Amino acid sequence: MNNATPRSAAVLSLNASLKNGKFVNLELDSAIKKYGFEDKDKTFFTRLLYGTVEKKLTLEYIVQKLSSTPVSKIQPLVMCILETGLYQIFYMDRVPDSAACNESTELVKQLCPKAYAGFVNALLRNAARNKDEILKEIENLPGTFGLSVRYSVPEWTVKLWQKDYGCAEKILDALCTEVPHLTLRVNTMKISADELCTHFDKSLRAAVTSQSNITVSSSASVKELYGYNEGLFFVQDTASTLVSSLINRDVFKTQKPIIADTCSCPGGKSFSAAINLGDECEIHSYDLHANRLKLVSDGAKRLGLKSISVKAADGRTGDPELFGKADAAICDVPCSGLGVIAKKPDIRYKDLSDIERLPEVQLAILKTSANYVKRGGFIVYSTCTLRNAENNDVVNAFLSENGDFELCPTGLPGDKDGMCTFLPHKTHTDGFFAAKLVKKA
Repeated sequence: MNNATPRSAAVLSLNASLKNGKFVNLELDSAIKKYGFEDKDKTFFTRLLYGTVEKKLTLEYIVQKLSSTPVSKIQPLVMCILETGLYQIFYMDRVPDSAACNESTELVKQLCPKAYAGFVNALLRNAARNKDEILKEIENLPGTFGLSVRYSVPEWTVKLWQKDYGCAEKILDALCTEVPHLTLRVNTMKISADELCTHFDKSLRAAVTSQSNITVSSSASVKELYGYNEGLFFVQDTASTLVSSLINRDVFKTQKPIIADTCSCPGGKSFSAAINLGDECEIHSYDLHANRLKLVSDGAKRLGLKSISVKAADGRTGDPELFGKADAAICDVPCSGLGVIAKKPDIRYKDLSDIERLPEVQLAILKTSANYVKRGGFIVYSTCTLRNAENNDVVNAFLSENGDFELCPTGLPGDKDGMCTFLPHKTHTDGFFAAKLVKKA
């Protein structure tokens, strides 16, 4: 559909994402390039696509409530049209209900068997007529099922957070209702956060949150922001910046410490470490996939960082050439990503079976990271998830097998004996975990 509207582009991108198993942000970027939307249409398209993904389980509940046909039996493309139509009705106040109904019905006629048009039209008009009652019903749904529908996360996630942290609703409220911002880590070797902030347009609502971080509107196009090409910043959440601050000048006796970053892509922690050390260091950035390392090398070049070198290596086996030589290792392992669902909404719908295999991989990478570190050196283990099985349990399993390592207090928010969990409703950051493990001298 070459003459796509924002609505049709959202439907087609949503369907493609589900069909191809690709993250929705990739489909969004592809559609924006393909259709060349003006700013107004781009904003509408982005909100509709991301919003529909964010509210997918809630929207499925509404469809099931109003339809005698099980959701699983509705043609996927028709379901995408229903969901985007319902999102407009329930969550986009400036869109008239009539427009949402009429445009969605027309999309069915263009993209699907026309027999579905009456079904879609009737369901959406029924939803519009009974909007307040449906929202009240959703608000009053009990227990973990109610939280699952209300916040559009799988029920197993609700149960997990209640079991691990005892505050599932507070975590959900912080991650799913607070407006996400785009957080920039300032390259303080070139400019201060205060100075950089003054250069951004007022519409971006730029705000300094620390000496190293600025937040701007989440709708901002990163590459179009002032200072991007000059390497004045890169994207990094405050939680990740805080964890990266454990790699700093004060903790090293040597003037040019050696750092191993075992799972470095896209490079944020390598960049932060290099900046913290004034680029007076030697950072070896590894990743399993050689093609992804270009993100790290290109980012380092843009930021003007010369201390970073890249090399392909499996985090589970490592690079023997550096074993025993590093002063510190950054071990930011692949994880379920449940702490960043506000910014990557489709992460919340991962299969539990896939997630359950992660701790074994994470422990293997942590064990290999230990091989890099000298006596007296340390490992920073981190994830962007809220799940004890990937966090505390992995660290404890490692310590039980490696008596020459011990936990060291970090001074970070939520620290408990060297392990810290960033709970979003307390820290106002992504959900994050970090631990500092020191190799005994």
